[in-house]
Amino acid sequence: MVRRFQNLLTWPPLAAGELAHPVSLTADEGTWIKLSDFNDHLNVVLVFFRSLTDDATDAWLLDWHRRRGQLEELETVVFGVHTARTDTLREFRHRLSLEFFLLYDPLAVESRALRCSSRTRPVTKDNVVVIGKDGHVVMAERGQTDPASVVEMLARAQGKNIDNIDAVEEEATASDGASGGRNVGQMPDAVMDIDSDSAVKLLDEKDGGYILIDVRTTSEYDADHSPRAVHIPIDELPHRYRELNQTSRILCVCQAGGRAAAAAEFLTSIGCSEIYNIKGGMSAWTGEHVTGGQQQP
Repeated sequence: MVRRFQNLLTWPPLAAGELAHPVSLTADEGTWIKLSDFNDHLNVVLVFFRSLTDDATDAWLLDWHRRRGQLEELETVVFGVHTARTDTLREFRHRLSLEFFLLYDPLAVESRALRCSSRTRPVTKDNVVVIGKDGHVVMAERGQTDPASVVEMLARAQGKNIDNIDAVEEEATASDGASGGRNVGQMPDAVMDIDSDSAVKLLDEKDGGYILIDVRTTSEYDADHSPRAVHIPIDELPHRYRELNQTSRILCVCQAGGRAAAAAEFLTSIGCSEIYNIKGGMSAWTGEHVTGGQQQP
């Protein structure tokens, strides 16, 4: 009788091989995250957590943070999921210096679809769901699953040497502890707003080392962009920012400024410095344009 009562209160975890529910949630910095965006090129780990005030949960999430290099080696991106509002999640992520987004799941609607919530209350419960590039569930477990076991499982599935993956984790941990890194609990540097004329002057500085990233969609970028821009859509920035090969003096631009501000905030949240948001975006850009394949003054 007790077991039957417990079953009424607890979801059974998803089975490996099931097609995952098409998760679509807002990240703490404002980006809209859709599971379908990662199909065919990245695995996704969703870490559902219950508490924002529990030391054990903090330590668990920090362990996922330390595994980020290993997960990237395994073509995998990780997100946390909770029912708290985006501003609360953003403050929580900054406090822990987490380098992955936390997703806002109002009333645990998406968590419920993935059986990672209470059956009787709209709250997330500690669960881990791994979704493959094909959109199917690879693993689903209740509780605070050890991130190392997920890394080992993914490495084994991809035929990769776990010793090499472990070396990546050690390198990431050493990098976090370097003197130039940001300490846990330290708030990120503020994003600096800049107008187009000033941005162009920075890019023109001899040996200034400034780089411009355009975070719009591919169609927006193809229609009109600066010939000096590196194109990284905002939803790809969390797993592609290392392509920039620098962590300071970065200018972010979008169409009007909103997405660039979110991108700039993400970069500062992971310890980057001298990060600028170009006010007005490409709508107010005074530098050179490439429009329809043709460069314009």
